[in-house]
Amino acid sequence: RAIRVANIMEVPDIIRWMRGGEFLLTTAYAVRDDDRALTALVPDLAGRGLAALGVKVGPYLPRLPAPMLRCADELGFPIVELPGEVMLNDILSEVIGTVLNRQALNLERSQAVRDRLSQAVLRGGGYLELVAALARETAAAVAVRTVDGEVLAAAGAPPEGAAPSLTRPIAVGGRAGGEVALWVPAGRAVDDEQVLAVEHVASLAAMLAVQERVLAERERRYRTLLLTELVSQPPRDRSESARRAAALGWDLERPRAAVVVEVGGAAGAAGGAAGDVRVREERLLSAARSVLGAQTPAWGTPGGLTLLVEPGRALAATCRAVRRAVAAACPSHPVALAAGAVRADFAELHLSHSEALATLALGRELEGQGGSFVRLHEESGVYRLLDQLPTAELRALVDGALGPLIGYDAEHDGSLVHSLSVYLRHDRNGVETADELHIHYNTLRYRLKQIERLTGAPDKDPMRRLQTELAVHAHRLLNARAR
Repeated sequence: RAIRVANIMEVPDIIRWMRGGEFLLTTAYAVRDDDRALTALVPDLAGRGLAALGVKVGPYLPRLPAPMLRCADELGFPIVELPGEVMLNDILSEVIGTVLNRQALNLERSQAVRDRLSQAVLRGGGYLELVAALARETAAAVAVRTVDGEVLAAAGAPPEGAAPSLTRPIAVGGRAGGEVALWVPAGRAVDDEQVLAVEHVASLAAMLAVQERVLAERERRYRTLLLTELVSQPPRDRSESARRAAALGWDLERPRAAVVVEVGGAAGAAGGAAGDVRVREERLLSAARSVLGAQTPAWGTPGGLTLLVEPGRALAATCRAVRRAVAAACPSHPVALAAGAVRADFAELHLSHSEALATLALGRELEGQGGSFVRLHEESGVYRLLDQLPTAELRALVDGALGPLIGYDAEHDGSLVHSLSVYLRHDRNGVETADELHIHYNTLRYRLKQIERLTGAPDKDPMRRLQTELAVHAHRLLNARAR
């Protein structure tokens, strides 16, 4: 039985203060004339988990009672007979000194193990170096595993399919970040030194995990800052921007187009837990890079992603593949994607980004909120022309051709402008227009007569007809800009 501490008993009720592991010394003075009381002490002491009882034989107790010794033998409880001339304080000092020396030795050995294991990290090592050091210290197979059981690093050939003999969790920011596992050889038990080593490695592994997260977050912020600068304005120093991009593995000398991906219902996610938002962002980035490659400049936005895409053979095909991949990663959300024009000079990427945002807004106006689509600025047709005009010119065009209709709709809660837009989109086919508007054909005819009355029959004048059609498109573009 291991001795944790030594103590002296002069009265029997000291037993209730015992916590286990004590070597209890006594002269038995309080029960010197009561063999039964002395014998009754043995099961109480054994039940409390004491290490042993040392009884001084001398003037108060000339001998140890035979019933007491038999009871001790039955319980496997050690009793030490102490010579009468021995001072209890001397024994107390010797025992406590031995225990403290042993503890100091254990602490020294433990600290030496900690130091050797810590060196694996302090020298710049990672999980591989850490588990290699642990395997040397414990003479056992060890591994660092994720929360899903994936092995990040191993040493000593852990047996496949066998449960580890010992595990300790890796806690990162109050959350489980994996575990350190140890497998001892068959026929051996895990000892205290192995437990201590595994626990220390778990702490070091948590520190490595935190460092990795900090470095990843720092790189993410650096990457996002550079990309935001590129799509916001022309670079102040081309060479500096190119150097910073090269440090991240990006070649900005290749032609690229800015692509904006919007995941429906994702904007509210920004108000959620930071960890959940980051996990979602990484999932979207992983989906996009599975199509574009790991070195594609990309970053997460509150609503989705922004990418600088090399067009390859066909920008449209690349964009459709990206939308499919993102949609597969977010199956319950609509995914809209818009691309600006390809720019050979990275100093013009801010123009491509503006075009992508405008195209996305136009797509929402044309397809409706919550729609899934892929739109390219270069395929926007007449909208590319209209988008070159200032807002004031567009508004003047709309007011001149559609002003009376807009006023009528506002006053009567009508839908003449929308009806005209659908009618023109169906190439003036009344049947198809009425079907899309879910109204009777006669109702459509009535609306068209109102439009003719308010605008002066634009169909009879080719120039006015063209102006009306352009005004309808300009009205959509203004609505997209307003969003």
